[in-house]
Amino acid sequence: VSQTFAEMMFKHGFVHCDPHAANMLVRPLPSSKASILGMIDDKAWVAMAVVALPSPSAALVLLCSLLYPVDLKPPVLELDFNTRSNYAALWKALIFADAKGIKECSIKLGVGEDLYPLFAGVLTMRPWNRVIDPSMDHLVIQGSESDRSELQMYASEYFHEISELLRRLPRVILLMMKTNDCLRAVNNTLIQGSSLETFFIIGKVSSEAVIEAKLSQSKSVVTWFNIKLDKILLEMRLWAMQTALWLLRLRKALAWSH
Repeated sequence: VSQTFAEMMFKHGFVHCDPHAANMLVRPLPSSKASILGMIDDKAWVAMAVVALPSPSAALVLLCSLLYPVDLKPPVLELDFNTRSNYAALWKALIFADAKGIKECSIKLGVGEDLYPLFAGVLTMRPWNRVIDPSMDHLVIQGSESDRSELQMYASEYFHEISELLRRLPRVILLMMKTNDCLRAVNNTLIQGSSLETFFIIGKVSSEAVIEAKLSQSKSVVTWFNIKLDKILLEMRLWAMQTALWLLRLRKALAWSH
């Protein structure tokens, strides 16, 4: 699920904005080639994306009902290039605790220079000091009572600032925030909280999308070379992150065995 929606948001810009449990199902992958869009009947569209499920013959199917009032559109959003690129760069900065990058991308998305820490907090459900914490698990939500109490306190304390933030943001970003909340709820149901693996996937896909966007706009050999160098450095960083994940899993497995 994380892989599918990360690629939708950061690479393709064609996003299903209502990813709750009732809009998802897993089915055998059809033997014949099928369109990514198809109709179950005359009332619902199906968007199908193959993800890394335990069985290579399985597919994740996303349902999108067309039973909406005339003045509303189905919950499918198409992001323009700049919005998609900036949103991917923002999540890359969030994953790697890059305060400067978070500020720059937030401003480009319409947040303003004064509310970008709050925007980062709303997206991640973590306070600013945790958002910019360099530790690898800085965005992981444990779901403990103290976590919930902390979030409630911040929501109450910054109510007016949150209202102003929502007023400033473009509609497409509000829909992306809704999608983000829905995905968080799905993850909570599937794995009882957020996980390092989820954030690794988001970091990897968003970083790849940023590199691809830069390459598509490069106009000189020097720029192209610099982007390729950035890509190599990024891959090394992701490899280090993946290695740390393996070590953490091993440590947990050893602790559990004892």
